[in-house]
Amino acid sequence: MKTFISTLTLAAFSLFFNQNINAQNDETAYVIVEYMKVKPGMESDYRKCEKVWKLIHQERIKAGLITGWDFEQILYPRGSNTEYDYLTITHLKSWKAIDELDKSWNSKTWANLTKNLSEKQLVLANNANQYRDIVKKEIWRAADIVFAPGDTRPQYAVENFMKIPAGGWDDWVEMETQFVKPVHQKNIKMGNRAGWLIGFMILPRGDDYPYQGSTIDFYNTWEDMEKDESKAWKAIYPSMDPSRVKSRIEATRTLVKTEVRKLLYFVD
Repeated sequence: MKTFISTLTLAAFSLFFNQNINAQNDETAYVIVEYMKVKPGMESDYRKCEKVWKLIHQERIKAGLITGWDFEQILYPRGSNTEYDYLTITHLKSWKAIDELDKSWNSKTWANLTKNLSEKQLVLANNANQYRDIVKKEIWRAADIVFAPGDTRPQYAVENFMKIPAGGWDDWVEMETQFVKPVHQKNIKMGNRAGWLIGFMILPRGDDYPYQGSTIDFYNTWEDMEKDESKAWKAIYPSMDPSRVKSRIEATRTLVKTEVRKLLYFVD
């Protein structure tokens, strides 16, 4: 990519990456995604540690440093050889807020954020590096998003990571937001899923990075992921041959990988 995004992509960035649709506003928002690999034998301690960090993130919201935080477990793929086991998603209201969050890592702010923790909780929070390694960090924004009415947080997310060909951003965005999005909306109305979004990775960037964008399908239950969505496709495109649908989608991107995650903790 020679630039962060194309003209069409810039126009699409009016919506932001937040699973809670009721939290949307007129500001442009970002998320920082941190991918965690748990050290051998440390999974129980690590999850306890993140439960304490949830309290710290609640204080960060009160202080205006972040707007939300999610902690998710990777269900598939999973194993000792996988790159990461968990991820955290930190929601921020603006690009400037990313820098402000980085600058808040000082003893005074830390003391204020942890003032209500017990001694045991503080030890857990401070020992995070003993339980896991942060294998990578990315900054993302959403281009388009649709959710079922209500404020229930979906429990499951299926993320599809995409490699976009050179000069192909506009084609991919058009395919996802104009061609496929109506089917997602129909599936949501039919109760087959809870939501959908298309996201763009802002940093890191470069032609050698394995992916630059993704789509996420949200589900309220594990069983919802098995529901037949073919009726939604037929309702939106009754005369279109399935092979044509497949070719139109696959012509705009390469699906690099798919992962299934479960939401464990969140604050907003």
